[in-house]
Amino acid sequence: MRKIKKLAALCMAGVMAASMTACSGGETAETTTAAPATTAAETTAEETTAEETSAAAETEASGEAAAEAFDPEAEHGPIFTDLAENGVLKVGIIGNSPTFCFHTVENGEDVLVGFEVAGMYEMADRLSEYMGRDITVEFTETDFTGCMSALQANQIHFVTRLSPTDERKETWLFTNVYHKSDECYVARAEDLDSDKFTGTLEGVTVCGTMGSIDITMTEYLYPDAEIQELSGLPDQILSVKNGKSDLACMNAVNAAMTVAANPDLVVVDSLTWEPTDEFDKGCGLCMAYGNEDFAEWANGFWADITEEGLWDQMQSDAAAQLDEKVLADFMEQQ
Repeated sequence: MRKIKKLAALCMAGVMAASMTACSGGETAETTTAAPATTAAETTAEETTAEETSAAAETEASGEAAAEAFDPEAEHGPIFTDLAENGVLKVGIIGNSPTFCFHTVENGEDVLVGFEVAGMYEMADRLSEYMGRDITVEFTETDFTGCMSALQANQIHFVTRLSPTDERKETWLFTNVYHKSDECYVARAEDLDSDKFTGTLEGVTVCGTMGSIDITMTEYLYPDAEIQELSGLPDQILSVKNGKSDLACMNAVNAAMTVAANPDLVVVDSLTWEPTDEFDKGCGLCMAYGNEDFAEWANGFWADITEEGLWDQMQSDAAAQLDEKVLADFMEQQ
């Protein structure tokens, strides 16, 4: 269990730092200073004024909230229209990626957990309040190709955890970024000190998930590397283990899980890099154009749960759910 706790701490630190990076834009720092001493009379007058101001602010906020409440009679994009009619938030989620999305056992039942999963349940709760009707969540858990096929077929409302690249934005609408983490390269432990892992990685075979930003950045950073695009993380790990690939590229959270579950694999620290917005824009929700109203609402949702500290808490809770069973299942899939 000591290894699990260490892993949880590693994942927790990584995802909390990442969420701070992803959501830092647009906020200003506030400085609090000590108030000057006041007399009792001044204090009473100030308290009265503060109460009146607070009451006025609450009244104004209440009026704004009512004005901004969901209007079922107004024209809406496809997502809000479907939610109003059917009350089901249809989410495409790329599975098998602890701590984003993974399976564990609770009360004897297999359940889907992870901080993205928790975020979607919270989104449904706040949509219920906003729309004045119950909203539930329905997950379509598959790989990248399956999620995009479901999105194109209008079987889901959006796909989580996709990077809003310029190319993708030509076809799809994205929300603001809600997560970003360092990118890592995993190798066999016996190859950790290999001279091949330097320079432009000439002659080095690097595998990554098909369509991922990991592949895009590897091609940019290491132009002489030989790239293999695979369907998902399990295939990447198996490729490295079997010697078909020298390295597997993935985000820091998946790298921590991978090396914890596979003692014969290590992270090549010298190749770890912190992506900038210029090359890696982080993760957002990907949906069809025409849903600008929903994307705007979702942006407010991410901002709210980040400001409240709830998003960080969800990521910490997901790391705490990592246990021997999760690691065992993770290893069996390799």
